[in-house]
Amino acid sequence: MSQSTREKLINSAIKVFSNKGYFNTKISDIVKDAGLAQGTFYIYFKSKKDIFAEIVNFVVYEIEDTIRKFEEKEGNSTQIIKEFAREILEILYKFKDIAYIFFFQAICMEEEFRKINIETSQKIKEFYQKKIKDELKAEILIGYGKRVVEFDLLIEKRDKDYVINKFLSAVDLIVGEEK
Repeated sequence: MSQSTREKLINSAIKVFSNKGYFNTKISDIVKDAGLAQGTFYIYFKSKKDIFAEIVNFVVYEIEDTIRKFEEKEGNSTQIIKEFAREILEILYKFKDIAYIFFFQAICMEEEFRKINIETSQKIKEFYQKKIKDELKAEILIGYGKRVVEFDLLIEKRDKDYVINKFLSAVDLIVGEEK
């Protein structure tokens, strides 16, 4: 089954944004990579920002879907948080190039992306808070999680297992281990 034109554009946009960054990517780069005419782009998207927003929204949906999945889990809160964090970090690792652009370019230039960042962080914090019943610990987990993602994963480009294990160790330290 062949990819739809829309999927081709999105996959090419992910590839080109990953290689060139947001600011250096032109619509002509995306359509060239997709093997399509420039006018075809405008049938599906209004602008470069529009296609990037769709990609970001897909990643955010994956994160929100993970939150929904883990909200229903009962049992050892520390273990649930660790499993949840592992899945979230797997998603961010899979889309690390898009995450880099989002954290270091997009939220600096567009209110829409800043809002998405704040809302998603808030949802994760609320999930942590429901599981551990402690707002301060939830805030610490969010802050440390952002630091690990932004510095270790995106800037230092550490491998996935290092990043995951580092954060899971922090969960044990911050939340404590339930018996």
